[in-house]
Amino acid sequence: MDRNLYAIESSKGYLCDIEEYTKDILQAPTFADYDNAVKRLTSVSGCLTEECWITVAQVPFPRPIGIKVA
Repeated sequence: MDRNLYAIESSKGYLCDIEEYTKDILQAPTFADYDNAVKRLTSVSGCLTEECWITVAQVPFPRPIGIKVA
């Protein structure tokens, strides 16, 4: 089963930390609510050089076990 979650994305991939990007949605912070995703993007937008936006992605639910977090 998949779940729709929101993430912060740029042309380099999903934002996983300030100025760090990943192509793997499972390595990026995700948000269940669009408004929370917008608040987080707004709070870090001054620290970013890349243009970022909120995107919706289907993520496996529950998340696979053993995800390595960088």
